[in-house]
Amino acid sequence: MSISVVVVGNDEQVVRQIEGYRGELMVTRVCEDIAEAIAACAVGVANVLLVSGRDLLPPQEQIDAVTSQQTVLVLLDEKPRTDGIVQGMLEVDASMPMLELELLVVQALRELKQLDVLGEGQNAEAVEQDNSSTGKIVCFWGAAGSPGRSTVALNYAVEAALVGKSVVILDADTFAASISIQLGLLDESASIAQLCRVIDSGSREPARLEATCLSVEVGTAVLKVATGLPRASRWPEVRASALRRATSVLREHNDLVVLDVASPLELDEQLSFDTQAPQRNAVTVEMLRSSDEVFMVVAADSVGIPRALRAIDELADHIPGVNLQIVFNKLGTANTGHSPKRRLLETWDRFGPSHSIAGYLSQDVVSCNAALLAGSPLAEIAPKSTLRTEIRGLLGIKSTEKRLKRLSRRIG
Repeated sequence: MSISVVVVGNDEQVVRQIEGYRGELMVTRVCEDIAEAIAACAVGVANVLLVSGRDLLPPQEQIDAVTSQQTVLVLLDEKPRTDGIVQGMLEVDASMPMLELELLVVQALRELKQLDVLGEGQNAEAVEQDNSSTGKIVCFWGAAGSPGRSTVALNYAVEAALVGKSVVILDADTFAASISIQLGLLDESASIAQLCRVIDSGSREPARLEATCLSVEVGTAVLKVATGLPRASRWPEVRASALRRATSVLREHNDLVVLDVASPLELDEQLSFDTQAPQRNAVTVEMLRSSDEVFMVVAADSVGIPRALRAIDELADHIPGVNLQIVFNKLGTANTGHSPKRRLLETWDRFGPSHSIAGYLSQDVVSCNAALLAGSPLAEIAPKSTLRTEIRGLLGIKSTEKRLKRLSRRIG
């Protein structure tokens, strides 16, 4: 089996070494600039993109585009770094023998193919074993129309922190971020964009990433908050691939990473030129793909349920294989009539898909409005509310446990 190589740069010595070695590596094209090389990778010409100099290395966004095509990027450098953060990228000594280079390339190609298979859900057991020593990524998503996913996500994260877990919540809604508003934080820095900038700088130090987040104290617990975009027009600052790597690092050093994402999933057509067009909804798509658990928050009324059913169909078209856990929110007699849970189950059994139902959350307008007005979670404003107990149930916390007293909060 031959491995096609596209070489960037006018380093004739590298080409002669590959051709003279007569191994599996085979030079198929030599490009003078990186744009031409990336275009070749995009059409599937290359298995390996070999860059003969750090000054020719493309920006991080284009590196992500290359590796997403299952193409290994190899950088030849006199002083290669060993702390690379991009899966599928190799930094090797320019004087490395071709035999060793070939072995590294073959191993990198196998890893990329294995990751692609795991991404399609064909080896869930291997994924579970790999994640056993790290934290969990939980994503809250829902159909358009304010089903209450941000409120549920925030209070879910707070309750997890109160039982002793180290928790980071990321407001990844590129349309209407609201976590900072619900916590009463006057923040214009957009921690979510800062996370991406730190990752794009080549660092994966957890201390640097967590330094971009705000620390919110609720009682004896500390919740780390990555605030969202204060203006929706800043969405290009949050790149899906960079945010995916940031959440991966945070997951390795925390028990729980909670994501609040926007509703839309559709992507524009990719440009088939030198680079790819930025995608506003790519953040939602990428976060749903990389999460361990996905809660879909559904407004339990005659408008929210049809919207949810259409959104589930759209999700199956765009991201097949995502295992949703349905959370019915705003459940009450005013929305569904008498015996709301029974009526809801009858409707869902008749029209809904076969996704499991994780819980039912009551409509508690008084407590939610009071919490929003005070800029606080339910644990501070309404610690004995039924809604808070039901959200704790999503975490597996039994309602019979001793209730916590009213809590105070500090921000650091």
